[in-house]
Amino acid sequence: MADILYIKSANSSFINLDEEILTKHFSVKSFLLNQKGLGNFFWSLIKMKIFLLINIWSCQIIFIRFCDYYAAILAFFCKIFNKKLVIVVGGYDAVHMPEYQYGAYHNKFRGWCVKFAYKNAALILPNNPTLIENINDYDNEIIRKEGVKHFVPDTKAKFKVIYNGFKLDFWNKTTNFAKDENLAITVAYIDNYKTFQLKGIDSFIEIAKQLTEKKFLIIGMSTDFAKKNNIVIPSNLKLIQKMNQQGLVKYYQKAKVFCLFSLTEGMPNVLCEAMLCKCIPVGSKVNAIPEIIGNTGFIVEKKELTFMKSALNKAFESNIYLGELAKQRIIENYSFEKREKELVETLKEYLK
Repeated sequence: MADILYIKSANSSFINLDEEILTKHFSVKSFLLNQKGLGNFFWSLIKMKIFLLINIWSCQIIFIRFCDYYAAILAFFCKIFNKKLVIVVGGYDAVHMPEYQYGAYHNKFRGWCVKFAYKNAALILPNNPTLIENINDYDNEIIRKEGVKHFVPDTKAKFKVIYNGFKLDFWNKTTNFAKDENLAITVAYIDNYKTFQLKGIDSFIEIAKQLTEKKFLIIGMSTDFAKKNNIVIPSNLKLIQKMNQQGLVKYYQKAKVFCLFSLTEGMPNVLCEAMLCKCIPVGSKVNAIPEIIGNTGFIVEKKELTFMKSALNKAFESNIYLGELAKQRIIENYSFEKREKELVETLKEYLK
């Protein structure tokens, strides 16, 4: 017996945090999709259907985070068995960037699956308002209309924004650390050139080449990737491969500035994590980034190196107290406890 069936698309930290919230307050059964390889994915879909046939009779809600191919199957089951589908929007499921072949709507069949799920959902929970409707004009050459309502204007689902939440104690394990006044970092897992561009790592590297008196660090990109793609790395920039959250903490705590020059985002966790460690944020005017930063850092209005360089210089010149304000902004607006309270209250309404 379970009130909620939680279909997990991965074992990432924020997916598991929602599972922690749900299992604390409701009767929950979870199913983890295996998406490592096409064969594993298809076999996992078969097992998911069996899981649904066994468990759907007792549940009231099917809960998923991210809307993709599998969401159409869940929507179909909800229609047949009169259950409620709740979808947490992540980012790629609300955009289409054809020049980067990015977004759930780039592939026609994938886009159809996503639209079918959104149309038949009872509740859609974006982690920031721009995932409902948005215009992204950060790129000088392209103005994009984005958001679930742009792609699926006829959905009957209700929308409620519930921001991601962060466990504050985890990012405050160590308090006696000294900031390196000349260090700026960025974090992104880079395994292909498309992601390299989407996360603005190309811009970050070009800025490092210009600000030779400063130190730069990319966490999540390997030297092998740089060599394979003929990317020239300046001497003042270091690369470190992907690491877990425990490893990230010490680098966040050391850096004075955190940069995020992404072309698109949902609600970037790495930005919030860095701000919790008192980094002064510098970010592109994309999706939730300006809202998260507020008046505690600097916004890059356009995808131009002159704008990025200016914002970064201001951050380096700022009093380190600005990092304290950045931390406080996350504590006040994006705590784990706040997400827990809002998510539980919302779902209880649907379980009545």
